[in-house]
Amino acid sequence: MIGQVWPVAATGYSILESGEINRQTLQLDVQGYLIADPRGNTLAKTYADQAAAYAAALEIAAGVHKSDT
Repeated sequence: MIGQVWPVAATGYSILESGEINRQTLQLDVQGYLIADPRGNTLAKTYADQAAAYAAALEIAAGVHKSDT
């Protein structure tokens, strides 16, 4: 399940919270962060924290990171 979404500067890429709903608290238990490209397709890799996903998305947008699409 996807939680919150944050834009990555003016790149068109976004960071998505990914996780599962906790049945007792009804809140999202975040398991990782995904990157979505400008078309809305998510990349295969899951990042442990939002900062790492953000940095990778900036590199992908700049063409200096090996994309895993």
